Amino acid sequence: MGFAAQFRFHFMEAIVYKSLQYIPLAMIGFGIEQFFIIHKFSIFVGHLNHANLDWNYRKLGFIFNNPRMHLWHPVKELPRQHKYGMNFGLTLSIWDYIFGTAYVPKSGKDLTIGYKGDETFPKDFKGLWFFLLKTNN
Repeated sequence: MGFAAQFRFHFMEAIVYKSLQYIPLAMIGFGIEQFFIIHKFSIFVGHLNHANLDWNYRKLGFIFNNPRMHLWHPVKELPRQHKYGMNFGLTLSIWDYIFGTAYVPKSGKDLTIGYKGDETFPKDFKGLWFFLLKTNN
């Protein structure tokens, strides 16, 4: 896990997420300046979450996603009670606590991240391309 992992997403995610975020904020009176402050704060939190740090923010960790919590999101072996995943919040962890998807049992510095079967996943671009074509047809 490294801070650059924050940039591994499809470009349409940014368009969809920011639209879903900005429209309600605009409806309650936020201007573009306030939205950019929120956007920069979200990027900062995302960088911290992917920076391989063992921080938890103590009580603020119930509101803001933090590196210790986020490290459990891509864990290879999901716990029994979270068979569909956990810690989905991007910036705010409060949603995970509200919907019962929060999971931070201990420090996760020695976790194996990934998913079952990822050892056989193609490592090169060409192999990945053909793998995706084969699985989508």
